Amino acid sequence: MNSIILRQSFSLMRRELRHGLRGFGVFLTCIFLGIFAISAIGHFSAAARKGLLNDAGALLGGDLEISLNHRPLSSEQLEFLQQHGAVSLVKELRTMARFPHSGARGLIELKSVDSMYPLYGAVTLSDQKTLKEALSGKQAIVEKSFLQRFQVNIGDKVEIGEQSFLISAVIETEPDRSIRAFNLGPRLMIADDNLAATGLIQPGSLLKYDYRLKLPDKTQTLAFKDQLEKRFPEAGWRIRTWQEAAPRVRNFLDRMETNLTLLGLCSLLVGGLGVTGAVRGYLGAKIHNIATLKCLGATRSIIFTTYLLQILVIGAVGSLSGLLLGAMLPWLVVKFYGSNFPLPMDLGFYPEIWLLAMLYGLLIALLFSLQELAKAGQVSPATLFRGYTGLDRIKPGRTTLVATLISAIALAGLAIVTSPDHMLAVWFLSGCAVCFILFRLLAKVTIWATGKLPHSRYTPLRLAKANIVRPGSPAGGILFSLGIGLTVLVMIAQIQTNLNDMVSETLPKDAPAYFFFDIQPDQITGFREIFKDLPAGNALHASPTLRGRITAIKNIPVAQATIAPDVSWAVRGDRYLSYQSNMPPDTVVTAGKWWPEDYQGEPLISLTADLARGFNVTINDSLTVNILGRSITAKIANIREVDWSNLRLNFALIFAPGILEHAPQTYIAAAQLQPDIETQIYREVTDRFTNVSALSVREILANVATTLQRISWVFKGVAAVALISGLLVLTGAVSADQHRRIRDAVILKVCGATRKDVVLAFAAEFTILGFWAGIVSLIAGSVAALAILKGPLEASYRVAPTVIGVTLAIAVITTLLLGLAGTWKALGQKPARFLRED
Repeated sequence: MNSIILRQSFSLMRRELRHGLRGFGVFLTCIFLGIFAISAIGHFSAAARKGLLNDAGALLGGDLEISLNHRPLSSEQLEFLQQHGAVSLVKELRTMARFPHSGARGLIELKSVDSMYPLYGAVTLSDQKTLKEALSGKQAIVEKSFLQRFQVNIGDKVEIGEQSFLISAVIETEPDRSIRAFNLGPRLMIADDNLAATGLIQPGSLLKYDYRLKLPDKTQTLAFKDQLEKRFPEAGWRIRTWQEAAPRVRNFLDRMETNLTLLGLCSLLVGGLGVTGAVRGYLGAKIHNIATLKCLGATRSIIFTTYLLQILVIGAVGSLSGLLLGAMLPWLVVKFYGSNFPLPMDLGFYPEIWLLAMLYGLLIALLFSLQELAKAGQVSPATLFRGYTGLDRIKPGRTTLVATLISAIALAGLAIVTSPDHMLAVWFLSGCAVCFILFRLLAKVTIWATGKLPHSRYTPLRLAKANIVRPGSPAGGILFSLGIGLTVLVMIAQIQTNLNDMVSETLPKDAPAYFFFDIQPDQITGFREIFKDLPAGNALHASPTLRGRITAIKNIPVAQATIAPDVSWAVRGDRYLSYQSNMPPDTVVTAGKWWPEDYQGEPLISLTADLARGFNVTINDSLTVNILGRSITAKIANIREVDWSNLRLNFALIFAPGILEHAPQTYIAAAQLQPDIETQIYREVTDRFTNVSALSVREILANVATTLQRISWVFKGVAAVALISGLLVLTGAVSADQHRRIRDAVILKVCGATRKDVVLAFAAEFTILGFWAGIVSLIAGSVAALAILKGPLEASYRVAPTVIGVTLAIAVITTLLLGLAGTWKALGQKPARFLRED
């Protein structure tokens, strides 16, 4: 492109923009929304990721952490640690809290800390108290949700085990608190010196010991970790360094950034249709200006460059606005949440995010406007001497198609290269391409089916049908854009409805009311006595339990073994296991056989069928399990089916007798209780056995339902973005067609039609389009929901009638209102001016 063309085009572009951005509202909004989403997600993730890296020591609690269950370090191991740095010990367990003033009680997460805690970071408390002051004597500190959950205040007393504590302060920040979406109870923290007085530390108690070490030189952490493993090869502990402190959170951030960025890109792609509509409408209104410029000697290159520069400038305005607002997100989070936000945020300037967002905006603007710009360049000067002429019949040309393809490839490449998960980005973009093609085809089929409808004697219906099937009709864009948004809405609503039904309605009739943990062996007889004389319909099932970690499968370390993703949970840490001589009731053995009741021989194990499939093991293969620091390799004697959904007392691993009887252990019990005695038994157990923790199944399901509700709001937000983008495209499609609507309204008025006749014709057209969009989205969304529920979620599916009704109503009402709003200008036009022009 020579400088003369560029200079002339720039001059024309500047004159065009003097009249403002009228006609580009949809264009700007579509670009703004997509770029804002990408910018906000990118800046938030970058700030959180950098903050985590800067604060990794505080997140872990030290340069290195050693974790054990049930048992502390040996004196030799502890002395070795203390020789190399400062050591802090944190103990955690779940237990019951009781409140003498109200009689309330419930499950909590108890944490005891020593005088060295925290080695990194700081615990901030209400009333500006120091941690030492707040934990002195028999005092405890709690998180805010503790006060809300149990309706207590600072200064109230709480009983933990056999000891009473005074609530002295509320925790505002806890540097080493892990981020979890689901907690069984709120946090309560006490001094380690007071933990023994509670009576909760007993053999086999589910107590977690975390030893944090602060080294003189943190860069030597990995070397010291290797030294520890060589010095104590059979310790059976879990070691994490500060470099490994935040991988789970960072992985979460990576997944969140990938998924949400791709969803932002999806919004941009859908909004791209709005860009196309806005450009088409703007250029359609300028068609006589373009023809005039052609008569005055403007070449195709000048016309194309002039309007391309306009598109790029306006796209840059929309992109920059979205970018600036998105960049403000981390600052707003810190301002409004401050230290209460669970992630450390490093506020700063991230040029790579700015560049990425601007590239997305540029490529979207090019991809969805090049063909319309090429058509504008081919407008003939003869247009000035003809009647109405549009851009619909002009072909863009091969060069433009190649340029559009290059823009699409560049956009896809950018999304794939910048995504932390390249394959996910590839699948996502492939899915977008398939969806675009399918919805385009569905839109064409719908228009074709409308044309085949019987001829109506009612004039508005005849006009509506003709408007839908005519060349250049916006019906395809309306069906496509609104259909995609409604499809996402239908899919999410169907999934949420079915999952809520599964939680609230599919609870087995014989499911336990409570699970009881940490029952000591010397307490199990007295515990059973409480349930001994209960009427029929009540039952207690108790089993001895220990905690163990699977370390090898067929003598291959789990880190190197091939494990199916759906059972990877079984090797992530310690799991409950049991031993039994008799086969549990209702057990179905699918391979092998159960051992004799008096078995005394080599270690044998019973494995669930889902783990056997996921581990790719069968009878006589081996599993190695580390229990209390001792590795036990056992042969698989049998494989059994377990239905985890019945909520009974099931174990993935059951050992044969003769191995674990003398190890420190506790009992877990599941109690089936009639509703009228649940509260009585709950109080009797927790009053008599203060060390026993009670977990309500109804409370678990309520927490699950709450978690699902929170997740559903995220999905609803995604659906809202898709729907808003679709509505913008619908608005753009109607606006782009406005000049044709005005002409149609003028002709109808000349032929004797009243404003009411024109309104009814347009209303009938948009009602039909809304109805078809609702039907298409219901089918597509329901099929997608069925595939997800029956596939990854393995849940039942049933159609939700409310979703059907609401979707159809939204589709029809939205299309009707936006359609009429977009064509309202056509209703008030006087025929005289247009007749003079023609």
